[in-house]
Amino acid sequence: MKRKKEIQVLYIITRLDLGGAQKVCLSLVSGLRINGIPAKLISGTEGQLTPKVAAIPDIHLLKDFRHSVSPLGLLTDLRCFTHLISIMRKLKKQYPHLIVHTHSTKAGIMGRWAAFFAGIKTRVHTVHGYAFHSHQNRFITFCIYLLELFTSFITSHFICVSSRDVKKGINCFPFFRKKHSIIRAAIDWKRFYQPSYKGNPFPQKTDSFVFGTISCFKKQKNLFDLLKAFEYVYEKNPNTRLELIGDGSLRAVLEKWIKEHNIDNAVILHGWQYDVLPIIKLWHCLVLSSLWEGLPCTIIEARLQRLPVISYNTNGIPEVIMNGENGLIYQQKDWHGLAQGMLTISQDQKLYTKLKSYNDNLHDFNDQHMVQQHIDLYKELVRQK
Repeated sequence: MKRKKEIQVLYIITRLDLGGAQKVCLSLVSGLRINGIPAKLISGTEGQLTPKVAAIPDIHLLKDFRHSVSPLGLLTDLRCFTHLISIMRKLKKQYPHLIVHTHSTKAGIMGRWAAFFAGIKTRVHTVHGYAFHSHQNRFITFCIYLLELFTSFITSHFICVSSRDVKKGINCFPFFRKKHSIIRAAIDWKRFYQPSYKGNPFPQKTDSFVFGTISCFKKQKNLFDLLKAFEYVYEKNPNTRLELIGDGSLRAVLEKWIKEHNIDNAVILHGWQYDVLPIIKLWHCLVLSSLWEGLPCTIIEARLQRLPVISYNTNGIPEVIMNGENGLIYQQKDWHGLAQGMLTISQDQKLYTKLKSYNDNLHDFNDQHMVQQHIDLYKELVRQK
């Protein structure tokens, strides 16, 4: 009688920020362990979540595993790469059917190649949006694309969080069509799903209409468009406020801009928050100005709290947010349109009530459902080997 192949999974990500990819990764580690499946994680030491996971068994935090990419860091990356191979070879001896599952671009490329050289046959990568796009230097875009192209040939399976990522993958990589799945990046369903909750009522005349966003303060999130839009809105409607949850390298520049444009009395920077729910419950609308994304978990959390979402038409966002139904969608970099949508919803009670009351079907974003989909996929991939 043939012995049943058991599943073991090693997850790899460069840093443990309070971002969607990181939360998904940690949710999978926890979910697999609850289901009796050995799950391990390799990450760098950077990120707000690092102290919370440092004491958890089978979590490897590598000092040399850095998120940034630069010519000066090549020796450090090479040292980290050999360390990854060494760890994987040891784990492979213990777990013959080990699956390596990578998240994020740099971890994806280094992790899949390390698994290849370690002799691990099943190499899975989750696409949380692609790092090659039109919003950066063409040469850098081309280099990243070539790396992803070569790595695609040694990838057993791709998981995409949005249909747009699937379409781009099919157009960019050979064989992608035959080896991909869509599994949504899920959120803490028990924490956010409150079916009886109707959201905040439209504010009275003397109360503030509160816009909010959750974002890392970096170029990708394009927060200056949001600030310019809010400055316009605030000038027209002084009973509006803007709150930002997050932090990052651009914080000082953003704070300076806010002060110079005299909106510091209407803007609050909360910094990173482990629990965003108590804050977003006080908001009336989520606004996103990102230029590239996968499908941000933030919009799912917002919709479960009955927040209308105003956003640019970025990657997978329109798969959840439908213009005029549960939010407003504008073309990228059209901050004037973004501003007009924000102003309109802050003054139009009928529109606000319509958008917040839309009956979304978000059960694909249930974290338990996501974990089970991954387990089913892992079983099938191991069976095929």
